[in-house]
Amino acid sequence: MKNLKKIMLFSVIALTTVFAVQNMSFAAPEQANTTKKYAVVDVKKVVNSSKSVKALKAQRQEQKDAIAQFIKDGNAQIKAEKDKKKQAELRKKLNNDLNYMTQTYDKKYKDGLLVVNKEILTEIAEIGKTKQYDLILTTDAVLYGGDNITKDVIKEVK
Repeated sequence: MKNLKKIMLFSVIALTTVFAVQNMSFAAPEQANTTKKYAVVDVKKVVNSSKSVKALKAQRQEQKDAIAQFIKDGNAQIKAEKDKKKQAELRKKLNNDLNYMTQTYDKKYKDGLLVVNKEILTEIAEIGKTKQYDLILTTDAVLYGGDNITKDVIKEVK
């Protein structure tokens, strides 16, 4: 789960940077002499404040609980079976079911993260367009400067 958070955070940072660089590269020559407007956003704070992320985390916990209960029930079924051959067949079936369940839950979670990631990037881009920023970077990538639009993004993402 920590790896997924890191992947999601890295994706947001990378996509934000790409978006910013892309916008800079298409700037008209007459804009070269104008004052540039820059912003920063704390993506981690936005992600942690997102209702969608909180719902995904709650759903993920329910999935983990369901898997734990499935394992517990499966072990009880195997233990209750006296025939060793039937035990082995039951264990194989339950393992296959568990693998399918785990893969299905993982896919749903990853798909949910992609949706949330897109939602956050869309909001950042919209705020950037509305407030006419030339460049928006993550706070992790900037040591100094830029208007902090984190609160604005959090308000929109909630």
